[in-house]
Amino acid sequence: MKRYLLVAAAAAIIAAGCSGGADVAATVNGTEIAADDVEALVYELGEDFGDAEFIQLLDILIQWNAIEEAAKSDFGIDPTDEEIAAEVQRIYAEQGAGIDFEAFLEAQNISAPGLDQYAAQLLIGAEILAELESGLGEPTEEDAVQLLADDPNSWTEVCAAHILVATTEEATAVLDRLAGGEEFAAVAIEASLDTGSGARGGELGCNTPATYVPEFAAATMTADLGEVVGPVETTFGFHLIRVDSRTEATTEELIGALANLQISDAVDQWYAASVGGAEVDVAEEWGTWQTDPVPGIVPPPTLVP
Repeated sequence: MKRYLLVAAAAAIIAAGCSGGADVAATVNGTEIAADDVEALVYELGEDFGDAEFIQLLDILIQWNAIEEAAKSDFGIDPTDEEIAAEVQRIYAEQGAGIDFEAFLEAQNISAPGLDQYAAQLLIGAEILAELESGLGEPTEEDAVQLLADDPNSWTEVCAAHILVATTEEATAVLDRLAGGEEFAAVAIEASLDTGSGARGGELGCNTPATYVPEFAAATMTADLGEVVGPVETTFGFHLIRVDSRTEATTEELIGALANLQISDAVDQWYAASVGGAEVDVAEEWGTWQTDPVPGIVPPPTLVP
């Protein structure tokens, strides 16, 4: 199968061709989507385009229709033909890799009308983001302080190294070697069961403790800098840990993160309400429409692999 540009609008869809026709495949708030409308998104209908691919594209069109209508009614967003054409040219210029336009469409397995719809969705999405962002308040320093207090492991960076062994006896032997003057890196290269970091002298790089298992994370948050602590037992074995630096996110970074979280939540909620609140009817042969847990087509049992 060919990959095509429409996958950027819905997760990892592969398509090529289908049987269909002018029959109504679905309606969205009373607007009909014909089978031909679905097929028209694809550059070339191939032999390996089946019902599953058709349903995935139909799902995209249903959601696009719901979003376009909600964007227009909620915010007055309605891209002009000129704006869509300019966006198509921008996409082609950025992704065309020097090939002519027809070859670009073929390579992406998207039709010219399909690319127009995709371009319109990009424009609509950007304007929705701007509209929603404009209605949000700026996070405060107090919000930033609270975020760090609520989840310090996610907003602190630790640069650490470790030596992983299988037993407490081995851990004691490693501690004795370090106390006797051997270099941490040399012992890690020789003794650590974590061969990846061991080859680097035990270095784990700089990460947030939230990326580690809880026992290891807790140790990296409390260890004295430059001192070897442990053994710390985890499901992987026993760790001897050295934390070289520990840095909390700045207030500015936290405020920026909060702002991103706010807009992400606002966008998710708007899209969920717009698509989930649409009146959708899917032709029986293609399945049924569900809104919970997420909006989408449930294929009929005869089409489920």
